[in-house]
Amino acid sequence: MERHDDVDWFPSHEFNTMPGNLLPAPDAFFANPYLQSDTGSHSNSTFLPFGNHNSSPFLSLGTNSDFHIREALLESQIANLTLGPPAAQSNYLPLSQLPLPNYNDNRLPNYNDNRRSYERNGYVRNGYEMRQMRVQSAARGLQINSDLEEMGMHSPYDYNINMGYNHHHYQAANSMGMERYFGRTWRPRQTRSLTSLEDLRGRIFAVARDQQGCRFLQSKFEEGKVEDIQMIFMEVKDHICELMVDQFGNYLVQKFLAICNHEQMTQLLMNVVSDEHRFMNICVNTHGSRSVQKLLEYLTTADQRRLVISVLKRITLLLTKDPNGHHVIQYCLKLFTFEEKKHILNVVADHCMEIATDKNGCCVLQLCVEHATGDTRDRLISEINNNSIMLSEHLYGNYVVQYIIGLKIQQATADIITQLRGSFVPLSMSKYGSNVVEKFLKEKDILQESQRVSIIEEIIFSPHFLRVLQDPYGNYVAQTSFTATKGALRSAMISLIQAHHPNLHSHPHGKRVLQCIKGNKPRV
Repeated sequence: MERHDDVDWFPSHEFNTMPGNLLPAPDAFFANPYLQSDTGSHSNSTFLPFGNHNSSPFLSLGTNSDFHIREALLESQIANLTLGPPAAQSNYLPLSQLPLPNYNDNRLPNYNDNRRSYERNGYVRNGYEMRQMRVQSAARGLQINSDLEEMGMHSPYDYNINMGYNHHHYQAANSMGMERYFGRTWRPRQTRSLTSLEDLRGRIFAVARDQQGCRFLQSKFEEGKVEDIQMIFMEVKDHICELMVDQFGNYLVQKFLAICNHEQMTQLLMNVVSDEHRFMNICVNTHGSRSVQKLLEYLTTADQRRLVISVLKRITLLLTKDPNGHHVIQYCLKLFTFEEKKHILNVVADHCMEIATDKNGCCVLQLCVEHATGDTRDRLISEINNNSIMLSEHLYGNYVVQYIIGLKIQQATADIITQLRGSFVPLSMSKYGSNVVEKFLKEKDILQESQRVSIIEEIIFSPHFLRVLQDPYGNYVAQTSFTATKGALRSAMISLIQAHHPNLHSHPHGKRVLQCIKGNKPRV
């Protein structure tokens, strides 16, 4: 049977042979959106107005019943539910008397409340039918909570339950029956208030993955009792990797890292970095990346930091290009000493071009240049300068070149100009390269006057100057060049632009340059 992510459909013919089943036809389906989502909430459920939970009208299922029989009996009891009709109707309509739709006909019956309809697998359901199914789903959710209490069970992670099975059947119930009964995305949900940490002994790992339970455990950290902190530590230390990537558990880990002692931190660190592949998976996870950053922040000794670097340097290239992992590398660059992080810097220098042309890597590379010193920094800058032509025309690489120019290192700027000499015209007509050319011309304290004049002369005395004036990107370079010129060079540029007036006055980009030299409108 096909199962869907947002709802499970149980064909009624599976339950027609069971006693008490009042379903009208074998083609009816039960929708079950009661299954808890990963956020731990019943967002799709509508709870029934039964005042006393203990007086539920549903069949009380014994703890020794087979899961499939229990499920069938439960469905047969749900069939007896009734639902209040829309406002236009005066009588309650039993579920067993609800007219079944014709699957071969998309025309909807009129219940006077058909404000919206729902379509699934080609069949359109109206709002009234969907409310009927939500009642069934809510009833099933209530019965699950009741059954949990009968079985003495708070969550499927509680392995202390006694279901009357021998070992073989017990394992089968956990692997198949539990999944069929609770759903694949079921998460532990606290149905009782948490008051004592001692009551959770042996189950703290499961509780830490629940939103309410995680907050309760964090409150114990705030109380600061050494015995409570040690108890939590002993139960979660071997599951630290799972908690770091859990949507709730990662907050518990971050809170614990802020208060743990040196021995506890060392043990947790060893568990996290002992497996290189697992550590990388944590770093590239949204929750895990934040947890690792917090771990790096609270490392207290040089030995702990060296242990992290010994693992990080082998996965640096992969992390620098990952949307989450590159934050871990940046955190190391900001927190560690140069001697500790030089291994990471050397890896970045070895793969400079690959990192510079990556969306996340280009940010890491700029930070590496900022935090590097001496020969390591010179090596990074040299790698960028030697490939400045290709990087200038790249979607992400041009930002790296602009960053080096912005450092205002005279020798580095001169090296880039030397590399780009003879290519300023095609760069001016490049979407990304034009930004690099304008970077040279806009900031006057970056270049010497002779260097700026040489770039402008290469552009305006080129045989392709008209193409630059008419180019979607080149016209902005021309306007910036005109603003940066003065004296004889400015007059020469005005004469060249006016000579191309017939080709510019009606051109969508060329006329902007004409307006610039006339002083009417500098730029659009």
